[in-house]
Amino acid sequence: MSDLVVVDRDSAIQDLLASSYAAIYVYGVIAAYLSEPESALDCMAIYRKKRDELLAWCQELGISPIAARAAYQLSYPISDGASARAMGALLEDRVCAHWSQALYFLPSDLQKTESNFLQTAAVRSFVWSGITKAFFAAE
Repeated sequence: MSDLVVVDRDSAIQDLLASSYAAIYVYGVIAAYLSEPESALDCMAIYRKKRDELLAWCQELGISPIAARAAYQLSYPISDGASARAMGALLEDRVCAHWSQALYFLPSDLQKTESNFLQTAAVRSFVWSGITKAFFAAE
């Protein structure tokens, strides 16, 4: 996903933006391998909305947003529906990792929104894999 090191509010938001860009790209690839691509396209739409929110935060906070890459390297090749679903689960697991790391650095007004997004990413991981995993919940 992202190579950014999260050490402050600005780098946290940039990392979430980079993660959203990557998710949009990967869900496009996943959709191409599913016989019914709507679930992947719905997830892509979720990340497009999140990207737009993050870009708005960058503008509001005076942060110059990073740009999306032209392409992203997948963790492993996708060759069929099963590997596409596994990639969806892995993607959402990584999103959980990025969001949980960034939460500490975000302003308190963004922490609630983003902790909710973290929880929905954990649910999406379960939907893709059928395997439940522990995740952090906001208090």
